[in-house]
Amino acid sequence: MSYKNILLFVFILSFFSTVGQTLSDTINVTKYSIYIDEINTTAETIKGHTALRVTTNVENTSEIPLELISLEVDSVFCNDIKVMDFSYYNGRITTPLSQAINVGDTISMQIFYHGTPFSESWGGFHFSADNAFNLGVGFQSIPHNLGKTWFPCVDDFIDRAKYEFYITVDNPKKAICGGILLDEIDNNNGTSTFHWEIEQEIPTYLASVAIGEYVLYEDEYEGVERNIPIQIWCRAFEYDNIAGSFIHLKDILSYYESHWGPYPFSRVGYVSTAKGAMEHVGNIAYPYGCINGNTDDEWLYAHELSHMWFGNKVTCSTAGDMWLNEGWAVFNETLYREGLYGTESYMEEYNKTHQDVLYTAHTSSGDGDYYALYDLPQSITYGRTAYDKGSLVVHTLRYYLGDEVFFPAIREYLNAFAYQPASSYDLRDFLTNETGIDMTNFFDNWVFTTGFPGFEIDSVIATSNENEYQVFVQQKLRGRETYSDGNIIEITFMDQNWETYTETMTISGKQGSKIMNVPFTPISTYIDFYDKVSDATTDIKTVIKENGEINLSRAFVKINTTAISDSALVRITHNWIAPDSVKEENSTLRLSDYRYWKIDGIFPDDFSFSTSFFHKNSGLDNTLVINEGEELVMVYRANESYEWQVIPSTMIGQNTIGYLVIDNTQKGEYSLAVRPISGTNINNTSTSRTLNIYPNPTNKNLTIETSNITNGTINIYNATGSLVNNFTVSSNKITVGDNLPAGVYFIEMISDKKIVDKQKVVITK
Repeated sequence: MSYKNILLFVFILSFFSTVGQTLSDTINVTKYSIYIDEINTTAETIKGHTALRVTTNVENTSEIPLELISLEVDSVFCNDIKVMDFSYYNGRITTPLSQAINVGDTISMQIFYHGTPFSESWGGFHFSADNAFNLGVGFQSIPHNLGKTWFPCVDDFIDRAKYEFYITVDNPKKAICGGILLDEIDNNNGTSTFHWEIEQEIPTYLASVAIGEYVLYEDEYEGVERNIPIQIWCRAFEYDNIAGSFIHLKDILSYYESHWGPYPFSRVGYVSTAKGAMEHVGNIAYPYGCINGNTDDEWLYAHELSHMWFGNKVTCSTAGDMWLNEGWAVFNETLYREGLYGTESYMEEYNKTHQDVLYTAHTSSGDGDYYALYDLPQSITYGRTAYDKGSLVVHTLRYYLGDEVFFPAIREYLNAFAYQPASSYDLRDFLTNETGIDMTNFFDNWVFTTGFPGFEIDSVIATSNENEYQVFVQQKLRGRETYSDGNIIEITFMDQNWETYTETMTISGKQGSKIMNVPFTPISTYIDFYDKVSDATTDIKTVIKENGEINLSRAFVKINTTAISDSALVRITHNWIAPDSVKEENSTLRLSDYRYWKIDGIFPDDFSFSTSFFHKNSGLDNTLVINEGEELVMVYRANESYEWQVIPSTMIGQNTIGYLVIDNTQKGEYSLAVRPISGTNINNTSTSRTLNIYPNPTNKNLTIETSNITNGTINIYNATGSLVNNFTVSSNKITVGDNLPAGVYFIEMISDKKIVDKQKVVITK
């Protein structure tokens, strides 16, 4: 099912007593034959029975436990003998055996039941108008599996069985299940029975039924091994929309087969339902509104289709491994775009997901904290971490191994675990054996540890050898406390003509370095220039050829070019990590502890642009609290060897949300910061201009004219906010600056306990 199409709930149903227990440890159902004999959509009830073939996994098994919730059990038969002493309590049917069975033995059971089936806000068995359908998992329910809502079963991700369905409905309704329709029987009493069969073994949550006055849209896909029927069941008025909505279905199938192997089930099937989407085998529940004649929701049916490989052919072994189902399906939402629309579309979708995860997945609008992919709390099994962060990790795995290794290895993994469950450890160990690459570090870093690493170039130093450069890289931490090992990162060098040379380096621990031979003299050096690693940075690069404003929202900036004669390459990295601290011990600056920017690129000599840095105190900069008597400022440093300096900026908006704008942007690092305002309350600051300071910039002295105010005080602060000079105004013209070193300064005038003016000056000695 798709995260983007559901409302996530975190409540727990208290009536499940079997949390943490696995019936499949004891017994195994090899086949279900499900009979729904009556469906009353008005009373919202069902009546039916299920025949099961059951084996045992342990010796001397004396009873058979099965799960069923909400429905009433009428009778139980074992090997055609009615069982009088079965018990049914708290969602568990327990049937004692007259004679114990052992491994290899098989018994048959039949259980008859009726009543109102269970449903939650999303999963379960639903009635909608005159239709009915099931969704095989729930988000409120823990455990999540909800096969038990409409037939007795071993309801987990591990136990797998074959299925037959015999669903009787009032004419002219139809019953749509997974697999192949073997027969449609007219009962000559105003009802018909639909007989379906799934030959492959699947877990209970992937079995399905949908009942309504459906019409069938049929097609056929020429697969790599065989022709595969396509069946899309919909309401009559939706029929004409199907061709437009599913126009690329065959192309997506082809792309998936080329990467993941032959389609693993009997047919490609979708059925229109009031709620969805849900990846039932061969019978995907697909929401009404998505069959609309356009491709707006193409991503959704592509997501569900990819589950036929990831989730249905190979199923996560526990809820804690859900990223193996959902993370891979979200990745496939991105991958199909590569095949259909090109690499640029793939990267656009990937980068959008990457930013969204770093921005919101850990917040209250997401999962509420940083989590490892593996063993998530079951309240967020179907949350942002498993889905979207999971897809980012798959993207990173792709480039960690390289396409020539990644795709064949995953295809072999799907074959090795075909129609079986698999865990995160199974995938790790399989890839290690299949590729010959020890995957321990990768899985420790990306699957079993919370948060993200972040990588940045600390410095690049030319050695004494020609064309040889030593690159120093730092690993930083976001939502985690330990540094990871064995990280493979690309370093890309670029010369004045935009020629590039890329080489990889391995980083373990906090710092790493590598000497690289570059075939030209580089102007700029970038880490992960092609966005192959889903670390705690979001990058955007753009080519600018003319004046004007560009909104680079992925980096939370807008840039406005004011002068350019030749093309400029600008790369802005938004680091979701705290910047390095101010080096000065007594500085009054407080830098953001959450994020900062790095601006780099190839800039022509006359290239000039301003940058507007977005800030918001809710959900983005809420830890950078601005107290009374403080102001929000921008700080800058050219690189890690320099101290942070406050630079002139203009506030657009408010302290709570808006932009800080700087002119004449230079390469280097930028951060939001807070510093004290000298004087009383900032709200008393006059907006009138009372100081005339010139020349500015200057390499000599400054003249300050005070507009006839001679009863005030002038304070001079350096770029870190430290007071370097102050004096009482005794005339309306003052000369200062002969003892000030080069740098950026702020000059303010206070009169009658108010800041009447404040200006920035630059001394360039």
